[in-house]
Amino acid sequence: MNIFKRIIPTSDFNRHVTTLIVGQLFVHLISFAALPIITRIYSVEQIGSYSLFMAIFMVLSIVSTGRYDSAIVVEPDEKKSIALWSLSLLISFLFSLILFVLLLIFKENLLLFLKTQQLGIYILLLPLAIFLASINRATQFYFNKIEAYRKITQAEIIKSGVNSSGGVVLGLLKFLSGGLIVANILSLLISAFYLFFQLPKRFWNAISFSVVALKEVAISYKDYLSYYSISGVLSALVSNGTPIFIIFFFTEKTAGYYFMAEKVVSIPLGLVVAAISRVFYQKATLLYHENKNEFLQLIFTIQKRMLFVLIPLLIVLSLAAPYFFELFGDDWRKAGEMIKYFAVLVFFNNLVSPVGSISNIINRLDILLYFNIVLAVCRLGTFYIGSLFFSFEYALLLSAFVLSLCYIGLDFYLKKLIRDCL
Repeated sequence: MNIFKRIIPTSDFNRHVTTLIVGQLFVHLISFAALPIITRIYSVEQIGSYSLFMAIFMVLSIVSTGRYDSAIVVEPDEKKSIALWSLSLLISFLFSLILFVLLLIFKENLLLFLKTQQLGIYILLLPLAIFLASINRATQFYFNKIEAYRKITQAEIIKSGVNSSGGVVLGLLKFLSGGLIVANILSLLISAFYLFFQLPKRFWNAISFSVVALKEVAISYKDYLSYYSISGVLSALVSNGTPIFIIFFFTEKTAGYYFMAEKVVSIPLGLVVAAISRVFYQKATLLYHENKNEFLQLIFTIQKRMLFVLIPLLIVLSLAAPYFFELFGDDWRKAGEMIKYFAVLVFFNNLVSPVGSISNIINRLDILLYFNIVLAVCRLGTFYIGSLFFSFEYALLLSAFVLSLCYIGLDFYLKKLIRDCL
């Protein structure tokens, strides 16, 4: 664990992040072990169809709670945090119900617009997946607040295990058209049940759906419903919704290659970056109000030491990935070759990742909204231009460079705001 101690500046930080890193190690090992089997069971087109479902799911699940779940960590009063949890799930339930009705009515039109017919009836499972994801996310935010990181880790391991094994089993049973989608929903369901049973008694004693309590926190964090919701959708559209752009401007098969390439890149990065960002949010929220100098120093220290992980890792992935993907089958080498075209974006996205939560902490959600508007326009514009003049690989490279410049600009501006407050 010496590498983690170099990356993480404080002992308390080290303890929490190490807990999450160990958990993420198991999560990604499970996912990694299943990949060579899944790529041999399912076709590239079927995985491309699944990537489209997941892209829509990730984008809509962000806004389904009104982003009030993100305020759970920030709110200092635990009773109000629990009220935010209740509000998040209530909004998500209503959102999912309305979405289900709309999908029943406009399913065929939507599939035609998205240029896919493989999703078929499985698109109707989207509202259920979104609601279950909201339960998982809101409950994990609560555990994040009370520093119960072991619970978060255990839930992630359960979810990964069910998702991976379910996808393999359903595929072997020849349930190919929707096997990956059903496995994902089962994993969310079982993980949600586990998290529910782990919630402490004081949580259940304090939980309330009182209109007065919910209205109070809804008004207090109204910017989360407006600025942060729109910003979150745009951010998810860029980071998780890329297969939507790819299918629209290119092909479903290309989306399948990209989805798998991005998934493999996320396995090693998730071990460190995701864990650090999650604990950073909780610690930085406290530190910002107590000592802004230490708050700024924490950001610089983490980013500098993350360089020791990101640079060598992305170089190795860019060079070795084509050969590594041959383990997945003869048709998958192309996915490995894609990584070098978006590696620069992965680098800056993950390097700036801890800084991105500063706008929440300093209550400047408008900054993140404007940034994500620019990001979404740049992604759409570069893919459109790329589809007219370049191959997909060079369109991806163009998009990666332009978006990287956006992340550099965000990093510079947010740090400047912190300095101005000193």
